[in-house]
Amino acid sequence: DAKARRNLGAHYTGEDNILKVIKPLFLDELWAEFHRIKGNRNKLFEFHKKLRTLNFLDPACGCGNFLVIAYRELRLIELEVLRRLYPANLSSQSLWVAEAVQVDVDQFYGIEIEEFPAQIAQVALWLMDHQMNVRVSEEFGEHYARLPLVKSANIVQGNALRIDWQSVVPRAQLSYILGNPPFVGKK
Repeated sequence: DAKARRNLGAHYTGEDNILKVIKPLFLDELWAEFHRIKGNRNKLFEFHKKLRTLNFLDPACGCGNFLVIAYRELRLIELEVLRRLYPANLSSQSLWVAEAVQVDVDQFYGIEIEEFPAQIAQVALWLMDHQMNVRVSEEFGEHYARLPLVKSANIVQGNALRIDWQSVVPRAQLSYILGNPPFVGKK
């Protein structure tokens, strides 16, 4: 109910507002880097490796909206990299999609105080993974599904004000912290 949600600080953030946060945080820079190097295969391979090393934490993730949109956007960048590395007109090249797709849900971490939203965040990331895998399949004409589900997002149920965030993701591995923390009023 609305009162319980307000007391928990549970607020839904729409995609437009999520993009207002993640574009200047990391997306704009990644796209700029991609456009600078898109003509250089060696640099594209290195950039692709870099995408796989990025890790994201939403310490008040709720149902995972920030994580899901960030994951989708990272996969869209990866798709552009794959298009450049494996153009359709190179019929002599065989793309093994399962080996080519590197970005995965295990790069995403969340902390959520309530069990049900934490479970939804986990499943929502898998659903976005499936949708992006379908796009890759359509793009390259090779069916790709990550089954069985071996990797998963790292969604921890707990109070982000009390839990040691390094127990969720070590600081040295963390690239970005994002999200919309519980907020009530202007103070």
